[in-house]
Amino acid sequence: MDGISVVIPTLNRESFLTNTIEYLSKQVFDKPYEIIIVDQSPKPNQKFEDLGNEVHYHHVTMFKGLPEARNYGAQCARYDYILYLDDDIECNENLLAEHYKYISQQHIGIVAGGITEKYKENPKSRNTGVFHFFSATPERGFHLMKNGYVDHAGGGNYSIKRDVFYKVGGVDEYLNVGAALYEETDICLRVKKSGYKVFFNYNAHIWHLAAPTGGCRVLDIEKYIYALVHNRSIIIHRYLNRYQRLTAYFVLVKLVLSYMLAYKNSSLFKVFRKAYTEGRQKASMPPKVTNYRQWKSPSING
Repeated sequence: MDGISVVIPTLNRESFLTNTIEYLSKQVFDKPYEIIIVDQSPKPNQKFEDLGNEVHYHHVTMFKGLPEARNYGAQCARYDYILYLDDDIECNENLLAEHYKYISQQHIGIVAGGITEKYKENPKSRNTGVFHFFSATPERGFHLMKNGYVDHAGGGNYSIKRDVFYKVGGVDEYLNVGAALYEETDICLRVKKSGYKVFFNYNAHIWHLAAPTGGCRVLDIEKYIYALVHNRSIIIHRYLNRYQRLTAYFVLVKLVLSYMLAYKNSSLFKVFRKAYTEGRQKASMPPKVTNYRQWKSPSING
């Protein structure tokens, strides 16, 4: 069905989510749309359950993680296009219309939207949405006014054709380690590999508020390094040729060594070896995607 399903994963951010929904309720868009909230907070929030209409609230506690929440939301979606947004954003009234302008084009599988940090410094980038294969690192730059084809999108603001989402398998739940680094990069690279384009539209823009609490941040340095190495290892062994893998491996070793020196923690190298090996093993497997249709949350407004 023609229209947009907005999927918002959230965790312990009631006030920010309320603000985000208020902005989305003011959209000027001539197609139908719905807002799907996937709330992984410990307790359900009656306020969101009572919104009704085209806001569908799902309180889920049987899993915890951003990739799972994205897949769950996609499986609840009614419309042809899925728009993933962070729960702590502001946007203009044309956000949905600007996404639709390009995601409805036949050859485009994903639209990367513009992202500007409202209270923090934006990343120092010359390029927008470039994936550097020889280091296996995504360059963001989504605050730059450079519309065009890119390699990847920012996880806080991108749309994808629903049929393409299923064609490439969905968001890989093997990447649900720590803060789920590179999960959006992974699905973008799979979409490109399947023959579709990823297009950056600056005008499909959000302002990211960077909520200081909630979400899926990782504060423990050993857990952070494990997640970073594990997930980048999946990217390295899934998308890079053997020459690129070699250089990307040494870039990653250098990065981990810098953390070892900064934190004076020699055990990080043991963490690196374990994480890299486990990530490489998972890279050879198909993306892990759970079928949630059989056990959807009962908290569904319909």
